[in-house]
Amino acid sequence: MKLMSKDGIEMMDVTSLERVGEVLVVKGKIMRSMPATIHLRPEDLWQAFSLFSWPLLLRLPWLMLRGFRRSRQARRQSAHSKRRI
Repeated sequence: MKLMSKDGIEMMDVTSLERVGEVLVVKGKIMRSMPATIHLRPEDLWQAFSLFSWPLLLRLPWLMLRGFRRSRQARRQSAHSKRRI
């Protein structure tokens, strides 16, 4: 998963999400070069969740479905272009 700025610059490439005890561990690279391991405690996750507005929370299932469809479409196009080579 890539986290991008509004200008399309890659800010972080998340390579894994794991649960270690009660902590969510996010691993990746920041700015394409600096490895990072971020530990999110349950209270940090709750604070992050509280940043979402109600209209956004209600829209999340639709955004997830849209992302799922786009990733499937990209995967199909990638497989199709590999067959042509």
